[in-house]
Parts: sequence; structure tokens; C-alpha cells
Amino acid sequence: MTDGEKLDLILSEIQGMKADMQNMNSRIDNVESQIKQTERVLKNEIRKECELVLDEVERVYTILDSHKANKSAH
Repeated sequence: MTDGEKLDLILSEIQGMKADMQNMNSRIDNVESQIKQTERVLKNEIRKECELVLDEVERVYTILDSHKANKSAH
């Protein structure tokens, strides 16, 4: 194999690696996008759950307050 052929082979390999890296970068970008989307969804779900818990706490306090005010409830 001549030096020119060796250089052509090396260049071909480097170009293949460059294409592979571009593909990996694209896949990484896609994964990052999916992670961000999942993070947004989870944050929204957590907020909803917190609101439900707080609503329930408020409902229980309202019941307790009404029982405190009305001693004949039990």
C-alpha cells in the first residue's frame, strides 16, 4: 500500500467517524429534548398533586372548624 493509499484510507476513516459523531450529536440532541419534555410534564404533575393535597387540607380544616364551632355535631 502506497503512502497516498494510506492517506486516502485514513481520510476515509476520519470522514466515517465524522459522520458517526454527527449522528451521535443528533441523537444526543433528541435525548436532551425528550428529557426536557419529560421534566416539564413531571413538574406539571407535581404541581397538580400539590394543589390536590392543599385542597384536601383546606377541606379538612373547614370540616374541623365547623365541628369546633358546633359542639353538638357529635
